[in-house]
Amino acid sequence: MGRVAENMTTAKAPDLYTGEPPLQSAHNTWKLVKTDLAYALGPNVHRSWTGRLHITQADESVVTLSAPTRFIASKIETQFADTVRRLWDKHDQVDPPRRLAFAANPSAVRPTAAIAGRKAVPGRAAQAPIASGQAAAPVTAATDPAAKASESPKDRFTFDNFVVGASNELAMAVARQVASQCGTGRAPQYNPIVIHGSNGMGKTHLLYAIETTIRETNPEKRMRFISAEDFVSTFVASVRGQGREGIAAFKASLRDVDLLVIDDAHFIADKPGSQEELLHTLVSLVDSGKQILIAADRHPDKIEKASERLKSYMSSGLVCKIGAADYELRLRILDRLIARRRAGGHLDLAIPQNARDHLAARMNATPRDLEGAFNQIVAQSEFLGTSITLESVQETLSDSRYMMGQRLTVDRIQRAVCEVFSVTPTDMVSKRRARIIARPRQVAMYLCKKLTKRSLPDIGRRFGGRDHTTVMHAVKRIDALRAEDPSFNAQIEAVETLLKA
Repeated sequence: MGRVAENMTTAKAPDLYTGEPPLQSAHNTWKLVKTDLAYALGPNVHRSWTGRLHITQADESVVTLSAPTRFIASKIETQFADTVRRLWDKHDQVDPPRRLAFAANPSAVRPTAAIAGRKAVPGRAAQAPIASGQAAAPVTAATDPAAKASESPKDRFTFDNFVVGASNELAMAVARQVASQCGTGRAPQYNPIVIHGSNGMGKTHLLYAIETTIRETNPEKRMRFISAEDFVSTFVASVRGQGREGIAAFKASLRDVDLLVIDDAHFIADKPGSQEELLHTLVSLVDSGKQILIAADRHPDKIEKASERLKSYMSSGLVCKIGAADYELRLRILDRLIARRRAGGHLDLAIPQNARDHLAARMNATPRDLEGAFNQIVAQSEFLGTSITLESVQETLSDSRYMMGQRLTVDRIQRAVCEVFSVTPTDMVSKRRARIIARPRQVAMYLCKKLTKRSLPDIGRRFGGRDHTTVMHAVKRIDALRAEDPSFNAQIEAVETLLKA
């Protein structure tokens, strides 16, 4: 008991160099370090990683910086620790500077018990603090039962899971009719049927939904689902290895059916022999009153290497286009993704409406790409232990190629500065220090720091391998010159206008 009291007294004793208790001294030093980290790493990197550290313990020799999760602590220890320690040594007034240790804060980590209705995952160990330098064990599907898919892809691809909008409602209605009329004995009203659209728009989803419906409602009906790749490879193998018997068996497998579904049919056009066999198959099935459904990434008339006869025959039935998803459809897709994730056990998943609106309005992409962006946002929230907000969605997707509008890059900024200041791109990365070259280079560095998410070291590397301190100096110098010189400020505004155009 006496030893505990002695330790408590020591921990509260004023520091010899600062005159403050160690914990208070460490907090004051950390404020200075965080300011420099924002410059050194860039505000976004600092906010996502080092800015989430906080001091939990301190004495005369060691200061413990804790992160919200083991993952963040491990990431900082492996990638940013040297920078953090260097800046700490710079500002710490204790001599010698106190040693830094990184840990995960158990109180900030999500418990393994139920959270807002979520059940604890069996076998998942509680997260404990990690020592400096100890890496967190990765969470994989093999070690985390929650990471395993609860359903196969085909289970997901049903009519009920297909989100309908103005761009795909005709294709959806046609697919439902094909599924319901297969094998009824009635001649198809439209034959063949071609559904076309860009990759990721939902064509294969509809094909699987048809297959699933027929298997469940009419299992005795004969349906053949084949991809273009399988069509070509099976046909070639039958020709090369099995002679006439092989070819006859291949033809029978395609023609002795009630419904033939061919996915990615545009690939068959590259193979003249397979293309001819496809045409004969289509003619045979149509003549015998069997339904044909074809999916392709473009209208039959635009399949360049297809013969005119094949194009004409594919277009002779019904051609349905799945167009680009509009804002309303993207918003409904997001709502469906959220509902499915919650139904899978993630009951505490919450995405505010303004973040959903932003994602649906700005994401210029296919439904498949939208699902990928959604997964990225949710994964970052789960792995880093953060809430999903409008700001986190904007930051996560800032580098996405699907976001509307052209993203500013270092190259674009350099070109714009070269145009306004009449210098060359070579001047930007050269070692020349003449003011006529150095000043535009500083302007470009300044704008890169202001308009992009690049860190100072990264910006410096893009300007001929310069140090991050050179970029810091350029930013401060240009800030000062803009305030002092109206004509110089007008030149920079001209560059900014050019970048916005």
